[in-house]
Amino acid sequence: MHEISLNIDNVELLTEFLNNVITTEVTGGKVLKSWKIFGFSHQDEFDLAKKSLINIITQYCRAQIDQGTLKLYFSYLNPELQERALGIIESRKEEFLRHLIFASISIDQKAMESFDWDVKWILGSSSSSTVQKLITSLTLSCRKGKESPQKLHVEMDKEHLDRLIAALEHCERHLGEQ
Repeated sequence: MHEISLNIDNVELLTEFLNNVITTEVTGGKVLKSWKIFGFSHQDEFDLAKKSLINIITQYCRAQIDQGTLKLYFSYLNPELQERALGIIESRKEEFLRHLIFASISIDQKAMESFDWDVKWILGSSSSSTVQKLITSLTLSCRKGKESPQKLHVEMDKEHLDRLIAALEHCERHLGEQ
């Protein structure tokens, strides 16, 4: 086991660094601050600390290490900073775990990242001015691995929406039984 080499000695910088690293891993974005601000002497040192931290958080989220072992990685920090580091990691554990699950699922198949829906009340059409119909629009954002997300747009009437909801409830019940 190797400690993560962080030259951070204040709570605000540690908080910003840990949240920044977790956010960039989960969202796939870029680190917003320079490595110099966080007390690193070189970009490579920053990248190594970031990679090590992600590996440790991954092990913790997968229950490969416990909280006591996690704390040992930060043993060189003062007790206040150790507790802060553990608190941040614990508070973002569920979010990080969702990221790991999505990454695992999306390796082999498309997985839904997000969805959006709305309801439209159609009051007329080109063939009739007295049509009244409720239409639900559902847009799914799906991607496989590191590919760009693709949008799938579906419109359905109330009958089809009811069948979709029933099918999803059936899946939920089935998954709950396992």
